Amino acid sequence: MVRGTVLAGLALLLASCQTAGYNTGERVEIDCDRSPIQSSWSNVYTPTWGKCYRVTADRADVMSTAHIRHFQIPGGHADVVHHVAGHNTFMTQGDLRSAVRIYNNVAMNGTDWKEPRNEVLGGQEYETQTFLLSGKSCMAFRAKAAPAATLPGYRSATYGYACANRLDRDLWERLLPSFSYDVARAENAPVKPIPPASAKRN
Repeated sequence: MVRGTVLAGLALLLASCQTAGYNTGERVEIDCDRSPIQSSWSNVYTPTWGKCYRVTADRADVMSTAHIRHFQIPGGHADVVHHVAGHNTFMTQGDLRSAVRIYNNVAMNGTDWKEPRNEVLGGQEYETQTFLLSGKSCMAFRAKAAPAATLPGYRSATYGYACANRLDRDLWERLLPSFSYDVARAENAPVKPIPPASAKRN
Protein backbone atom coordinates (compact mmCIF):
# COMPACT_ATOMS: atom_id res chain seq x y z
CA MET A 1 0.00 0.00 0.00
CA VAL A 2 1.29 3.47 -0.83
CA ARG A 3 1.01 6.31 1.62
CA GLY A 4 0.97 10.03 1.04
CA THR A 5 2.32 12.87 3.10
CA VAL A 6 1.78 16.60 2.58
CA LEU A 7 4.84 18.81 1.97
CA ALA A 8 3.44 21.80 3.79
CA GLY A 9 3.00 19.59 6.86
CA LEU A 10 6.71 19.15 7.47
CA ALA A 11 6.22 20.40 11.02
CA LEU A 12 4.46 17.09 11.68
CA LEU A 13 7.77 15.32 11.08
CA LEU A 14 9.59 17.12 13.84
CA ALA A 15 9.42 14.63 16.72
CA SER A 16 11.95 12.10 18.25
CA CYS A 17 15.10 9.82 18.03
CA GLN A 18 18.39 8.91 16.13
CA THR A 19 20.63 6.58 13.94
CA ALA A 20 22.58 6.25 10.70
CA GLY A 21 19.92 4.27 8.76
CA TYR A 22 16.20 4.99 8.46
CA ASN A 23 14.32 5.12 11.76
CA THR A 24 10.76 6.27 12.29
CA GLY A 25 10.64 9.45 14.34
CA GLU A 26 14.33 10.26 13.87
CA ARG A 27 15.36 13.74 14.91
CA VAL A 28 19.09 14.38 14.73
CA GLU A 29 21.78 16.93 14.01
CA ILE A 30 24.41 16.00 11.42
CA ASP A 31 27.71 17.64 10.46
CA CYS A 32 26.94 20.29 7.84
CA ASP A 33 29.82 19.01 5.71
CA ARG A 34 27.80 15.79 5.37
CA SER A 35 24.46 17.46 4.73
CA PRO A 36 22.86 16.65 1.35
CA ILE A 37 22.29 20.41 0.96
CA GLN A 38 25.44 22.21 -0.21
CA SER A 39 26.29 25.51 -1.90
CA SER A 40 29.15 26.08 -4.35
CA TRP A 41 29.16 29.84 -3.68
CA SER A 42 31.89 30.76 -1.17
CA ASN A 43 29.77 33.65 0.19
CA VAL A 44 27.05 31.21 1.23
CA TYR A 45 27.86 29.23 4.37
CA THR A 46 26.48 27.84 7.61
CA PRO A 47 27.90 29.82 10.58
CA THR A 48 29.43 28.08 13.58
CA TRP A 49 26.19 28.49 15.53
CA GLY A 50 24.14 27.12 12.62
CA LYS A 51 22.82 23.58 12.50
CA CYS A 52 21.98 20.93 9.93
CA TYR A 53 19.14 18.58 10.76
CA ARG A 54 17.65 15.32 9.57
CA VAL A 55 14.13 14.32 10.62
CA THR A 56 11.89 11.45 9.59
CA ALA A 57 8.16 10.84 9.74
CA ASP A 58 6.85 9.75 13.12
CA ARG A 59 4.31 7.41 11.49
CA ALA A 60 5.49 3.83 10.94
CA ASP A 61 3.45 3.51 7.71
CA VAL A 62 5.22 6.48 6.05
CA MET A 63 8.89 6.65 5.00
CA SER A 64 9.88 10.28 4.62
CA THR A 65 13.17 12.08 5.37
CA ALA A 66 13.70 15.83 5.49
CA HIS A 67 17.12 17.51 5.57
CA ILE A 68 17.10 21.10 6.84
CA ARG A 69 19.96 23.62 6.63
CA HIS A 70 20.48 27.28 7.54
CA PHE A 71 22.83 29.52 5.52
CA GLN A 72 24.23 33.00 5.81
CA ILE A 73 24.13 34.80 2.45
CA PRO A 74 25.33 38.28 1.41
CA GLY A 75 23.23 40.71 3.45
CA GLY A 76 20.94 38.07 4.97
CA HIS A 77 20.15 34.39 5.39
CA ALA A 78 18.49 31.40 3.72
CA ASP A 79 16.82 28.26 5.02
CA VAL A 80 16.55 25.22 2.76
CA VAL A 81 14.66 21.91 3.03
CA HIS A 82 15.32 18.82 0.92
CA HIS A 83 12.54 16.29 1.46
CA VAL A 84 12.67 12.71 0.11
CA ALA A 85 9.98 10.05 0.18
CA GLY A 86 10.97 6.45 0.87
CA HIS A 87 9.50 3.09 -0.12
CA ASN A 88 5.84 3.25 -1.22
CA THR A 89 5.53 6.84 -0.03
CA PHE A 90 4.75 9.93 -2.06
CA MET A 91 4.30 13.61 -1.28
CA THR A 92 1.60 16.01 -2.39
CA GLN A 93 2.23 19.72 -2.83
CA GLY A 94 0.33 22.42 -1.03
CA ASP A 95 0.85 26.10 -1.78
CA LEU A 96 4.36 27.54 -1.47
CA ARG A 97 3.49 30.00 1.27
CA SER A 98 2.25 27.17 3.49
CA ALA A 99 5.39 25.15 2.81
CA VAL A 100 7.75 27.82 4.20
CA ARG A 101 5.49 28.59 7.15
CA ILE A 102 7.16 25.66 8.93
CA TYR A 103 9.53 28.41 10.09
CA ASN A 104 8.04 30.21 13.09
CA ASN A 105 9.32 33.65 12.13
CA VAL A 106 7.91 33.37 8.60
CA ALA A 107 4.57 32.08 9.87
CA MET A 108 4.16 34.84 12.43
CA ASN A 109 5.89 37.83 10.82
CA GLY A 110 5.93 37.35 7.04
CA THR A 111 3.92 40.12 5.35
CA ASP A 112 3.08 41.61 1.96
CA TRP A 113 3.01 38.26 0.15
CA LYS A 114 2.88 38.66 -3.63
CA GLU A 115 1.39 36.21 -6.10
CA PRO A 116 3.56 33.14 -6.85
CA ARG A 117 5.31 32.97 -10.21
CA ASN A 118 7.30 30.45 -12.23
CA GLU A 119 10.80 31.16 -13.46
CA VAL A 120 13.90 29.32 -14.67
CA LEU A 121 17.22 29.86 -12.89
CA GLY A 122 20.36 27.97 -13.84
CA GLY A 123 18.35 25.63 -16.02
CA GLN A 124 16.00 24.64 -13.15
CA GLU A 125 12.36 25.71 -13.05
CA TYR A 126 11.19 27.18 -9.74
CA GLU A 127 8.01 28.45 -8.20
CA THR A 128 8.83 31.67 -6.33
CA GLN A 129 6.94 34.10 -4.14
CA THR A 130 8.20 37.36 -2.63
CA PHE A 131 7.34 38.72 0.82
CA LEU A 132 8.73 40.93 3.59
CA LEU A 133 10.19 39.78 6.92
CA SER A 134 11.65 41.97 9.69
CA GLY A 135 12.46 44.80 7.30
CA LYS A 136 14.14 42.57 4.71
CA SER A 137 12.99 41.57 1.26
CA CYS A 138 12.48 37.81 0.95
CA MET A 139 11.64 35.17 -1.58
CA ALA A 140 10.23 31.71 -1.01
CA PHE A 141 11.16 29.10 -3.60
CA ARG A 142 10.36 25.53 -4.58
CA ALA A 143 12.17 23.58 -7.29
CA LYS A 144 9.78 22.10 -9.82
CA ALA A 145 9.95 18.31 -9.88
CA ALA A 146 8.47 15.68 -12.16
CA PRO A 147 5.68 13.62 -10.58
CA ALA A 148 6.51 10.06 -9.54
CA ALA A 149 6.10 7.61 -12.43
CA THR A 150 3.77 5.17 -10.65
CA LEU A 151 2.47 7.15 -7.66
CA PRO A 152 -0.05 10.05 -7.45
CA GLY A 153 2.46 12.57 -6.17
CA TYR A 154 6.17 13.37 -5.86
CA ARG A 155 9.17 11.39 -4.57
CA SER A 156 11.17 14.46 -3.54
CA ALA A 157 10.87 18.19 -3.03
CA THR A 158 13.25 21.07 -2.41
CA TYR A 159 12.03 24.37 -1.03
CA GLY A 160 12.90 27.20 1.34
CA TYR A 161 13.28 30.95 1.50
CA ALA A 162 15.96 33.65 1.53
CA CYS A 163 15.94 37.17 2.98
CA ALA A 164 18.44 39.99 2.48
CA ASN A 165 18.75 43.74 2.90
CA ARG A 166 18.63 43.89 -0.88
CA LEU A 167 17.44 40.65 -2.41
CA ASP A 168 17.83 41.68 -6.02
CA ARG A 169 17.73 39.59 -9.18
CA ASP A 170 21.50 39.25 -9.39
CA LEU A 171 21.69 37.74 -5.90
CA TRP A 172 18.78 35.42 -6.53
CA GLU A 173 20.15 34.18 -9.87
CA ARG A 174 23.46 33.36 -8.24
CA LEU A 175 22.10 31.86 -5.02
CA LEU A 176 19.63 29.24 -6.21
CA PRO A 177 21.84 27.61 -8.88
CA SER A 178 24.64 27.35 -6.28
CA PHE A 179 22.64 24.80 -4.25
CA SER A 180 23.05 21.06 -4.81
CA TYR A 181 21.27 18.13 -3.21
CA ASP A 182 22.70 14.62 -2.76
CA VAL A 183 21.32 12.40 0.01
CA ALA A 184 24.26 9.99 -0.42
CA ARG A 185 26.45 12.56 1.37
CA ALA A 186 24.63 11.81 4.62
CA GLU A 187 25.00 8.02 4.48
CA ASN A 188 26.65 6.71 7.67
CA ALA A 189 27.27 10.26 8.87
CA PRO A 190 27.62 10.61 12.66
CA VAL A 191 24.48 11.98 14.24
CA LYS A 192 23.52 13.62 17.51
CA PRO A 193 20.00 13.59 18.99
CA ILE A 194 18.52 17.05 19.37
CA PRO A 195 15.89 18.45 21.73
CA PRO A 196 12.37 18.74 20.31
CA ALA A 197 12.35 22.54 19.93
CA SER A 198 15.57 22.84 17.90
CA ALA A 199 14.62 21.60 14.43
CA LYS A 200 12.02 24.27 13.82
CA ARG A 201 14.08 27.41 13.22
CA ASN A 202 13.18 31.00 13.66
